[in-house]
Amino acid sequence: MAPVTLDLGVYFASQALFQPRHLLFTLARYKFAAKLLADQGPMNILELGCAEGLGSVMLTENGNTVTAVDFDEESVAHAKRTLEGRVPITFQQDDFLGKSYGAFDAVVSLDVIEHIERTRENEFMQTIHGSLQPHGMCVVGTPNDTASEYASESSQIGHVNLFENDRLVALFQKYFQYVFSFGMNDEMAHTGFPAMRHYLMVLACHKKDLG
Repeated sequence: MAPVTLDLGVYFASQALFQPRHLLFTLARYKFAAKLLADQGPMNILELGCAEGLGSVMLTENGNTVTAVDFDEESVAHAKRTLEGRVPITFQQDDFLGKSYGAFDAVVSLDVIEHIERTRENEFMQTIHGSLQPHGMCVVGTPNDTASEYASESSQIGHVNLFENDRLVALFQKYFQYVFSFGMNDEMAHTGFPAMRHYLMVLACHKKDLG
């Protein structure tokens, strides 16, 4: 096999150099999301908030194709330059709130909703709901508000809309028939007492008719 190289963008390179454990945790969340979708066969996946696309690559396992959207022009430009054409991902720069991107089999969004003002969280949900086939599913992850006191100062500034498990589940129950909650502590899946989960994840499927 010929040598393969990959240039990391500013965000993931800084994590690899200065916060390698956090990079591991981020990729573990993508791995868990990919595993939740693994038994469904090849899927057409929409990712909301892809950053520089490193985690997006994990979503292409099992023959999946991915459309990855992020508002940050620099991150998307890097992803296009380093990944597009090498893996089955199409990157798009856009403010996705309140928009629909087609009818996908699944939507994945990790570490995004906590950066969206509470007054606009339903626009985020409308994008997920409006971009799924009737029996599609979504996987969404976000830090648990119960663990916010242990977050870094920069994270606390950026996290403008943190959730506890009950509020996160209730939000998704407005849009989906079935909602399952999970959690992660570091790189390990956690299914115990919700308040003790450092990171929350929901799997939601069978979207409701909101007409």
